[in-house]
Amino acid sequence: MFAGFVLDKEDRSITRSDSYFKELFNRCGLHLYKSREQKGLPRELFAVKMYVLTTDIPKRVRVLRKGSVAKPVIWDSIMAW
Repeated sequence: MFAGFVLDKEDRSITRSDSYFKELFNRCGLHLYKSREQKGLPRELFAVKMYVLTTDIPKRVRVLRKGSVAKPVIWDSIMAW
């Protein structure tokens, strides 16, 4: 069993920690390719993270030239949102 969440009984919301999500992804057979913290939120709120997941084990990202990296094909689909 793994912990790492906060239950707010007033508004009935659940906030899960980064480690909680990572363990959940692992148990589901998903691999974390990249994560990023959302910017521009008030400091009094919990940090909001965004995750890029894949079912395949991500290959090491390699730098092709300054400012350009080799990214998995799924990345183009995500950026199109």
